[in-house]
Formats: sequence, C-alpha cells, structure tokens
Amino acid sequence: MASPWPCRALPRLAGTLRLLSRQTGQTRQSSSSSSQPSHHDAHRPQHDPYALLSKPTWSVRTLLPPSASRSPSSSQPPQKEPSITPDQLSHLLRLSALPQPADDAEARRMLADLDAQLHFVRDVQRVDTDGVDPLPSIRDETPAGLREATVTVDTLRHALAEEEVVGRCRRPRRRRTGTATTSGGKGGQGQKQIEGVEDWDVLGCAAEKVGRYFVVRSGKGAAATSNGFVEGFDRGS
Repeated sequence: MASPWPCRALPRLAGTLRLLSRQTGQTRQSSSSSSQPSHHDAHRPQHDPYALLSKPTWSVRTLLPPSASRSPSSSQPPQKEPSITPDQLSHLLRLSALPQPADDAEARRMLADLDAQLHFVRDVQRVDTDGVDPLPSIRDETPAGLREATVTVDTLRHALAEEEVVGRCRRPRRRRTGTATTSGGKGGQGQKQIEGVEDWDVLGCAAEKVGRYFVVRSGKGAAATSNGFVEGFDRGS
C-alpha cells in the first residue's frame, strides 16, 4: 500500500513554488527598473558645475561706486562730486603725516580712492545686524577652535613643573632656567644668573671707569678734571 505523505505534500510544494516564482519576478522587475532612469529623473535638469562657475552672479565691485569700477588709480575724474573736498584731503594728509599731492591729477586720484573706500564702508554699515551679537574679538568659534583655546591642567603642566615650593607657607616660586653662571652670594652660596639677562657687563659702555665704578665728568675743557665725580654701581646691591 502506497504511503499518503507524497499526495499530501504536493499542494504545499506547489504553493511554495508559486511563491518563489512570484518573488523572483519582482526581483527581476526591480533590478530592471533600477538600471533604467525613472520618469522623474528624466525630467530633472542636469547642471554642469563648470558652466555655473564660469558666469559670476555677484562681484565685490557692486559695493564700489560706478566710477571706481574701471580703475581706482585712473586719472579720469569721478562722475559725481566726491564727498571729500580738497581741503579735507589736505587736512587728512597732514594728520597722517603723509605728503601732499604733487598736482591736481594726483589729488583727483586720491579723492576718487577715498570716495570708493567711503562708499564701501557705507554699504557695509547698511547691513542689518539686529539680533546679531558682536564679536569682542576675531577668533575661531568652531568646536575645534574652542577646544584648542581652552586652558586646561595639561596646558599649565609645563609651567607648574618649573615652580618650587619655598618656606613654611609653601609659596610657589618659579625656578630660574637657562644657561647659568654662578656668582658668589651671601654665606658663600652660589646664585645662578640667567645668561644674557643678569650676566651682562653694566660697565662695558662706560667711557671711563675706576674699578667697579664709572666716571662722569661735568664742565668743559680743563675744568672737567677738577669738577669730575665718580658714580658707583654695586652688582650685589
């Protein structure tokens, strides 16, 4: 007698095959649709970055007066009357310790330059800054810049290592660093001197000296010898 299991398994097997064939058809359809451009992508405009950058849409020359768009150093007079008079230009040059213009053409060029600069400043001043907090200084306010500018214990570790604790109150005192020479001190204890700062020859520039003292003479001629006096400098004081 034949077993009933193959007959019962046939419907389930047929359903599984139909499900697999349906999923395979959907996968092929999605892959074919992804390889071809969609209807929405076909109508999307394609922009060439080189074409966009080749045509400037704004220039800093718009902040300058029309007369200065040609050349600020041009000898041609401006189209409108400058906002600074020649007398004011002469006064500004005197305040700045600058030479006066050699001729009228140079004066016109200076007036045109000043007028263009004032026009630029007025355009900047017209910018709406309501609600914008001014910067107390120009600094990097990015997170990386703030982390770099933050003072931490690691930043001060090198400076703290150059200090030593002195006395009963344990006051910190900075050690003397650098190439040092030793000179005699009180009680025969040597004291280090910083090279180029504390070991310089204070009498090296004196024209006349006696021992550890330099001589300053007053008067003129032969009277200088009798009226001379000696100033002293004690290195230990």
